[in-house]
Amino acid sequence: MLEIINQVFSIQLKSNKEDLTLFNRNIDRINHEFEALGFHIVNPLGQTYRNEMTDVEANITGDFNSKMKIVKVLKPIVYKKTNEETTLVQKGIVIVE
Repeated sequence: MLEIINQVFSIQLKSNKEDLTLFNRNIDRINHEFEALGFHIVNPLGQTYRNEMTDVEANITGDFNSKMKIVKVLKPIVYKKTNEETTLVQKGIVIVE
């Protein structure tokens, strides 16, 4: 299931980059189905990066400082909720500047 989530995420990034709103409704419906199956997908793009973040693996460009932001997301953060427990099933892979 993670591979499917990652592929849909990649398609969404590419369609947003090319400003192709034609697929937004379909992608939103697929994401709704992921949520119905208990998955929570997080795109951390634009967030301030902190060294303590345990849900991302970061490639840092430049000198590390407290104002670094996540500028690109290669894979999203994926959580899975079963019963009342939420677990991290995939760390996000990000680029930080």
